[in-house]
Amino acid sequence: MSVTSSQFGLLAKLLDVASLRHQVIAQNVANVNTPGYRRLEVSFESALAEKLGDGEAGVAKLVPSVAEGSGGTMRDDGNNVDIDAEMGRLNKNAVLFNVYAQILATKIGAMRSAIAGR
Repeated sequence: MSVTSSQFGLLAKLLDVASLRHQVIAQNVANVNTPGYRRLEVSFESALAEKLGDGEAGVAKLVPSVAEGSGGTMRDDGNNVDIDAEMGRLNKNAVLFNVYAQILATKIGAMRSAIAGR
């Protein structure tokens, strides 16, 4: 298994984005009953896909963006947060974070084994 610093950089970036997304979703959940609040979302994957198509060189420079989320049913109070959808997004994000962390731990374990000569 080949492990490069760019793989560590990509995994670190994915963990950072998952952490940011968790904060944004938590903010949406906290404001579910706030009149006029519009749900927010993190966009990153489309920019990542473009950069990966060009090679891994620019991945470290990618910055996730937080913007008002599209969709959702606007309630009479001007709020468009759907608690069920947000909880689903929160669960999906938690799973992705755990997957990224496990992949990173596996790669670090492989490097430790290589260093130790096992």
